[in-house]
Amino acid sequence: MKPLYKDLLYAIISPFFSSVSTVFKSGAAKILSPVVVVGVGGLIGSIILFLVSVLKKDKINFKKIKQHWRALGILIILRTILGELFLTFGLSLTTSIKAIFLTKIEPYFVLLIGVIFLNERFEKRHIALLLIHLTGAIILSTGGNIMFASKAQIGDLFIIIAMALFASSYIYGKRLANSLGSTVSNAISMAIGSVIVLPFMVFLMPKIDFTSQFKGWIYLLVYVILFNVISLSLWFASLKSVRGWIVSALRYIGPVLGAPVAFLLFGETLSTTQVLGAVIILITSFLIAREHLKKVEKSARSA
Repeated sequence: MKPLYKDLLYAIISPFFSSVSTVFKSGAAKILSPVVVVGVGGLIGSIILFLVSVLKKDKINFKKIKQHWRALGILIILRTILGELFLTFGLSLTTSIKAIFLTKIEPYFVLLIGVIFLNERFEKRHIALLLIHLTGAIILSTGGNIMFASKAQIGDLFIIIAMALFASSYIYGKRLANSLGSTVSNAISMAIGSVIVLPFMVFLMPKIDFTSQFKGWIYLLVYVILFNVISLSLWFASLKSVRGWIVSALRYIGPVLGAPVAFLLFGETLSTTQVLGAVIILITSFLIAREHLKKVEKSARSA
């Protein structure tokens, strides 16, 4: 399989694991605490990834790490620390089924960043799609009631902020994936970010009680395997040859599997109005993904 198509396949598979992991992450954040999920989850994930890199015989090139220390540092701040904390705190306040759909705003942030920093073209129909997408997000979050800001809606806002932070990390993730490899890049960034977050557990985490919190730790472990180990490694791998906004836009397919899992595991559902908002989000995400993929095909034919 050609590298481009293989990496594109990774970009398609990654959102399935990501959306399902969001359900388990939400459950873990509510039982444990967001800081525990980010710190402990990242530490466990990085240990597993380092073991995987040993089995794959991937070498950690410290010279290249030194060369890309700035990109690594920015990625850790934007994605591993701030992005993960905003997302996890958001998940602790809202439902995972809403979060699965709200995360689909990420492609528009990636596109906007491309316009500002990479001189990519932002067309009028992109703006129209973004406005419609945001309308869907508001309907999904509020259920039509925009006069009262609930705790869940604050959580929804945190998730949207997290998506902006994640989108800002694509450029740096691509550099690291191409230089250090997907597994090593993931393991190193996750390990360093976790070490920075872990000390805050002393002040912010509730008392540990493995008996009453057992289910939360199980959720955390499942989340780590699905997201930190599988989904995030596929994300890094896909960035080697696939442009960031394509990788992000393809994440619209995640809710197809994530939403049923949220219903089966926690019985979470959406109201009729919220379903309308979710459908709007999926349609606009699909349209932006289809448009960008057409551009890729056109440029590939002309090359």
